[in-house]
Amino acid sequence: MVLKFKRLYKEDISDFELIANWDNQDAIKYLIRPNFIEGEIEDVTSKDLIDGIVYNPYKYIYIISIDDKKVGYISIDTNFNLFKKNIDKSCWIGICIGDVNYHGSGIAKIAMEFLESRARKLNQRRIELGVFEYNKRAISFYKKMGYVEIGKNENFVYYNGKWQSDIRMEKYI
Repeated sequence: MVLKFKRLYKEDISDFELIANWDNQDAIKYLIRPNFIEGEIEDVTSKDLIDGIVYNPYKYIYIISIDDKKVGYISIDTNFNLFKKNIDKSCWIGICIGDVNYHGSGIAKIAMEFLESRARKLNQRRIELGVFEYNKRAISFYKKMGYVEIGKNENFVYYNGKWQSDIRMEKYI
């Protein structure tokens, strides 16, 4: 099994279409994207995703492949609105294993190690992430990877008929 990470650019339209498809799956979308309305979350488009990197030169997105099969993506943003303000050399990360057949396979751990290594190369010393309180599996994973809770944004996301919190976590690298 060969695991690869390929940085995406605005020209990688088919990869952004694949990410949009993953992000819009019912089993995934409420775990990775905030819903700010009482109702169904809106679908994301590949154009939305491409615009996100065009207008933010501090955001890096990588597609994850196993033996040339695309299974997920990760991102790192060195200019994000963080929970802890005014801490130099801090970045925000995101991870999504879009192909549910690969959940629990260990890919997320390798992807997280790649993100941490990449953050160091970008001269970052602290990583922050957000995870919705109902995503217990991800919370457990991040704790195993050494991330600690630093705060909550209460009533941040609408899910399963009620407003729920966004837990913020950090790790110094």
